Amino acid sequence: MKRTMSAVSAVSVLALLLAGCSGAGGDGGGSGDGDTITIGASIPLTGSLAGFGPLIQDGYQDAVDQVNAAGGIEIDGTAHQVELVVQDNKSDSTTAGDQARSLILENGAVALLGSVSPPLNIPMSNVAEVEQVPFVTSLTPTRAWRAGNESGWTYAWDMFFDEETMTDLQFTTSDLVATNKKVALFTDNEEDGITMGALWEAKAPTFGYEIVSHSEFPVGTSDFSSFINDAKAAGAEVVIAQMTPPDAFALWKQMKALQFDPQVAFCEKCAATAAFQKELGETAEGTTSTNFYETSEHPDAVRLTEKFGAQLGQNVDLSTLIISQSAAQVLLDAIAAAGSTDGSAINEAIGATDKEYAVGDISFSDENVADITPVSSQWQGDQMVQVNPQGANSGTLEAPVAGLK
Repeated sequence: MKRTMSAVSAVSVLALLLAGCSGAGGDGGGSGDGDTITIGASIPLTGSLAGFGPLIQDGYQDAVDQVNAAGGIEIDGTAHQVELVVQDNKSDSTTAGDQARSLILENGAVALLGSVSPPLNIPMSNVAEVEQVPFVTSLTPTRAWRAGNESGWTYAWDMFFDEETMTDLQFTTSDLVATNKKVALFTDNEEDGITMGALWEAKAPTFGYEIVSHSEFPVGTSDFSSFINDAKAAGAEVVIAQMTPPDAFALWKQMKALQFDPQVAFCEKCAATAAFQKELGETAEGTTSTNFYETSEHPDAVRLTEKFGAQLGQNVDLSTLIISQSAAQVLLDAIAAAGSTDGSAINEAIGATDKEYAVGDISFSDENVADITPVSSQWQGDQMVQVNPQGANSGTLEAPVAGLK
């Protein structure tokens, strides 16, 4: 059964394409009097995605601090310090696009770093294209991001997993325990929800699963009771959700209240920061989500773990910080390689990236994407434990979902 709640209309980014002035980052003016090179970032420090914002900011700032401590970036024989200007987009797509433009035109940013998720990063990518200013992001599923520009991105770059690979994991992970292979989907109307929902629908039969309920709804939905009752009536033992954290908090609480206790439950994007466990407490126990970082011996990974591990506790938050630090390092390396603040020169250097970073090996495809390998991790206590694929540091998938019992 497929139930759909009326969707709110998507925020148009056409205005971003029409309103921009070209070439703001292309003349090198952003480095000012030669003392500072400015890069900008619009991230969600408040709003529905606020769980990601401080982690992204810490990762970006760490990369900048490392470069500055090493003497800065040399251009034409002169060493320049780097300044990171951060603005809070409040988890709003229109604000993200507006701030991307202001960071270039008002703050003199020669390049931009991204936010999280397609709804925030597509508007920023559009600004980067119009202004011809390089933009590097992560934490954004690549297929939905690429769909934001049918002609293909030139100045925007994304390093994250492809949904085509990621949407296999929910089925292969569910195979690790006994279920009736009946699946209930809960997906919102943002780009990643639409893309992943369609992929799960298409892939389920291939893996021997049946979608018995697919609930679709706009962001901000707070009452999921009818959807939950549909899933219960259909006998679903596997739940797969793609939604924002606040909406997921409501869904998980209502599933428990309505005594819907599946064998396996995935919360994609929604359970990807420690905010999920902090908000839900014991109700979060046993929920599974996609992660993208395994323990690494890369010097930056070791250093970041030592610097932030005790503070963050939950390794899922450390993963977000590490991939953000790597994205910033890719951009800073490209500026250094270009030896210029010219947008096209930096952009060419980003495209030539082929190096190991804290998050792993990074090189970009012709579609401006660097693929990160996804893994499935489960909330067990206050940590996320990798359960699929199995490896040296992995654990066992626990079923049924203890927090929903």
